[in-house]
Amino acid sequence: GAAGLVCAETLRQEGFSDRIVMCTMDRHLPYDRPKLSKSMDSHPEQIALRPKEFFRTYDIEVLTEMQVAAVDIKNKTAVFKDGFKMEYNKLLIATGNTPKSLSCKGKEVENVFNIRTPEDATRVVKLATSKNVVIVGASFLGMEVAAYLTERAHSVSLVELEEVPFKKFFGERVGRAVMKMFESNRVKFYMQTEVSELREQEGKLKEVVLKSGKVLRADVCVVGVGAVPATGFLKQSGINIDSKGFIVVNKMMQTNIPGVFAAGDAVMFPLALRNNKKVNVPHWQMAHMHGRIAALNMLAHGMDISTVPYLWTAMFGKSIRYAGHGEGFDDVIIQGDLDELKFVAFYTKSDEVVAVASMNYDPIVSKVAEVLAASRTIRKRDVE
Repeated sequence: GAAGLVCAETLRQEGFSDRIVMCTMDRHLPYDRPKLSKSMDSHPEQIALRPKEFFRTYDIEVLTEMQVAAVDIKNKTAVFKDGFKMEYNKLLIATGNTPKSLSCKGKEVENVFNIRTPEDATRVVKLATSKNVVIVGASFLGMEVAAYLTERAHSVSLVELEEVPFKKFFGERVGRAVMKMFESNRVKFYMQTEVSELREQEGKLKEVVLKSGKVLRADVCVVGVGAVPATGFLKQSGINIDSKGFIVVNKMMQTNIPGVFAAGDAVMFPLALRNNKKVNVPHWQMAHMHGRIAALNMLAHGMDISTVPYLWTAMFGKSIRYAGHGEGFDDVIIQGDLDELKFVAFYTKSDEVVAVASMNYDPIVSKVAEVLAASRTIRKRDVE
């Protein structure tokens, strides 16, 4: 992924001339995974982060379809699933997340997908064309997939436990505005319920049964109900992992083991703008930054991470931008017009702005990110 690639690139940019090996379970060279839910019929080459030649030019070895089963910190060795072993001087763990599956009856029926690879995404588009789609989970992935498929599918239904999409992330009012935009684009929502059964006909998905008793026709189902860190292989390693499975690192992206670094979606790291509170920020931009900081510290440059989280998502040609870290916000101040989808939302905790989101309101989010990056505090009254 991005964290591993940026780490390798940075090492070369900074003059490291020794051997660099990247290992991935994927069959492709590093690609832009978040694009899989935004433009679903992309070929791996179209979303590759670097062309094949790049890896040859900079002498970065990539082992595809190779899974590390254990890390032996005493002997500084990565042990692969097939028994192959490889020694390291410095190690970066950037294994990301594993999507959660449904645990309901009939979960092994055909045509139920987690979108994880370009093959998954293109297969879903093919199966969804002029057919009935059910998406479980109003996550970023679920909502982006819904937005992408509405023009292609006969029907798109979205099932979610919360009462509005993105409630924890964007708050209720912004979530409702986004939901209205989706509804006006023919997406049907089934909220505050979950899937109790997937029914098949001749082995293939035919219906999705909800706990509310409602039965939805479905030819294909996409599951976007969250993910867990892909760190199970580190359980016995001695590398510090928290109760949720995240790898704990310091400001230099170092684990508790000298020479072992971690980056990307699988880590908990200290966030400067929240008083170095340890957080997990599974954003694209953050993974890049983690990889860069890890590389600089592998080369003993003594660099701390201090970036402001930033993300965007695009749905129906509208993009939402977001900066900061809103976890635990207790109030939202909205300016502009939610119905017109032209607004900015400031997320506050006690008296302090901790995050901002906007739609059709540039460049406010970038401006706020700049202020936060300069370690300046924005108070409620500044916004009001």
